Amino acid sequence: MGFPYGDWAIFFLALATYAEKRASRRLFLMLMTAWLIGKCLEVVFPSTLPWNWHYARLMVILVFWGWAWQRAERRILPILLTSFVLGLETLFLVNEPGIIPCESWIFAVVLVFVARLTAKSFWGTAASFTGSILLNQVFMRFTYEGIVRRADFPDPFIWNFGVGLFLLWAGFRLGWRYYYNRDSERQIGELLLSANGVENSEPTEEKERL
Repeated sequence: MGFPYGDWAIFFLALATYAEKRASRRLFLMLMTAWLIGKCLEVVFPSTLPWNWHYARLMVILVFWGWAWQRAERRILPILLTSFVLGLETLFLVNEPGIIPCESWIFAVVLVFVARLTAKSFWGTAASFTGSILLNQVFMRFTYEGIVRRADFPDPFIWNFGVGLFLLWAGFRLGWRYYYNRDSERQIGELLLSANGVENSEPTEEKERL
């Protein structure tokens, strides 16, 4: 996953939300600004091998985590458990690489599953997911010392996976809210029509009696 899918997704969504003046434009503009600041840091302080620091992506994760943390209901326990899952993945990659088929996908799904069960909300899941990634960067840095020849911070797979996950999740939430509101408006409209029909029928019945 070398192509910056997540970077382009955030960039285009920031432009779209700003052009359509949606309520989420503030968040996406903050993320895009954080990405630009991180890119400037990459130019001023270029990383050297084996540690390849993507400051732009790390800045986006940090800002998104702060936004989600303020809106999360459960904070401490979810981030501890998700950090434990990522720590297990790091130890598996160091000690037994390749022992689990598709281990990146398996650990990513388990990470989201644990975050969702413990946080029980969208923003809580986002806060625990991104917060555990930030904490795991420090753990990976010292665990990989003298073992790997190249390490990306954050990992491109988990970056693209995380951006895609929360964009799809937010899209489904918006779609469900739109469908629910439209269905509620339709039911209210039918009740009003039926009520008006009853009111209009009463004078007609009275005339017939006369």
